[in-house]
Amino acid sequence: MNRRGTWWAALFWAVWLAAPGQATAVTEPIVAVTVVAEGLVPFQSDLSLNEVRVRARDEARRNAIEQAVGVFVRGKSVVHNSQIVDELILSVARGVIEEEQWVEEGIREVRDEKHPGSPGAAYHVKLKAQVRPVRVERRADFTVHGSLDKQIYRNGEEASIKIRSSQAAYVHLFSVTQDGSVTLLLPNRFHAGSLLAADQDLTFPGDGLRSLGVKLRVVLPMGAKKATEYIKVIATRKPIRLVKEETGEGVFHTYSGTEGGMIQDIIRRLAQLNEEDWTETTLPYEVR
Repeated sequence: MNRRGTWWAALFWAVWLAAPGQATAVTEPIVAVTVVAEGLVPFQSDLSLNEVRVRARDEARRNAIEQAVGVFVRGKSVVHNSQIVDELILSVARGVIEEEQWVEEGIREVRDEKHPGSPGAAYHVKLKAQVRPVRVERRADFTVHGSLDKQIYRNGEEASIKIRSSQAAYVHLFSVTQDGSVTLLLPNRFHAGSLLAADQDLTFPGDGLRSLGVKLRVVLPMGAKKATEYIKVIATRKPIRLVKEETGEGVFHTYSGTEGGMIQDIIRRLAQLNEEDWTETTLPYEVR
């Protein structure tokens, strides 16, 4: 989306879901584990070198967390379903990458056994990561729901977001784009953030921002014919700034895909809250 500035980042949490009717809780601390994982993404005609590189790194991070979650679960003998979700997908439990070291990185030839012929090219990375688990608790009593006015947008089309929380909450809105950037939509320069009452709708952009000429437009990444992007919603019971305030003249602040520090800040600050004090949801959409 074009918010007079664009941004995106990859944030990864592993989803640990208890069996139906059960709530799983890890009450004692578990030390972080170190794992080595790889990512391999083929080149495509509509993707730049940087986009393929970002996807390969994202795949390696997902694989690292998946490995680590398996270690955590085996250590506790917990029955679970594990699922790794792309692009800032966050759920009731997660593993967090605290440190990462890129051991190998570069382009390599790959062959398709089903279609013999000239080899293709793919971007390969190897990651050594330290992953820490975060305790699990069910938060069914505190939920946040959201919707977009459309699921599929045309390039340049205006969008609107509607949010509702089951309890009074402070809301952060993030836009996650396919080109490797993340933008903090709310709070912003004109809206520092306020308490959203329980079961009350929040529309973004609201009338106040619209009166200032602020609109939310969906824009395809350069060179792309279509894209899948996301709005990430995080609601907290307590007032907290998940990312540090940035100075500048723009309404919104955009972080490039290489600014991993912002994502780590969010992780650390959420980890400081009790599990029952925050919740989230993700709103995917397509741009064509």
